[in-house]
Amino acid sequence: MRYLIVLEQTEDGCSVQVPDLAVVINGRNIEEAKLAAIKAIETNLEAYREAGKDVPRNEPAQKHMKNPDFEGLLFTYVNVGHVKEKKHGK
Repeated sequence: MRYLIVLEQTEDGCSVQVPDLAVVINGRNIEEAKLAAIKAIETNLEAYREAGKDVPRNEPAQKHMKNPDFEGLLFTYVNVGHVKEKKHGK
């Protein structure tokens, strides 16, 4: 599954937002920030599933690109593996 991320250079490295999941995380550089975003997305998706809630649908990239809060920032996608669903009682 692909998720859109928004990257922003900061004084301490790089900040990453996942607008469809309301995830924000940081890294020392772009690669570290992207890897941290993937882990945060996986954790977020697992939490939704464990709570029995539907995972929010991905909005079109164009919608987020029109958001003035993201003006001038870098957009890219990350691929996230499937999170294994936990069986009840285990």
